[in-house]
Amino acid sequence: MGIVRPMMEEHPWAWAFFVPFIAIATFSILNLFIGIIVSTMQELATMPYPHIPDTDLSRIIERMQSDMKDLRMHVENRSKSS
Repeated sequence: MGIVRPMMEEHPWAWAFFVPFIAIATFSILNLFIGIIVSTMQELATMPYPHIPDTDLSRIIERMQSDMKDLRMHVENRSKSS
């Protein structure tokens, strides 16, 4: 505002420069961000993921559930003792 208002007082048609400039600059920056996001998503989609067999996955889930139960019991015991 510190640049546009004094310019508009001296040159009333200065908006004809500022409005397209702001629109083009905004469009360019937005396209850069979208380009970065699309490029990253494309890179992640083509990235090879290690194959985890279902049996290994089920063992991992069972282990996590067991650890969560142990943790819950530990927290409950500590809350009862305090």
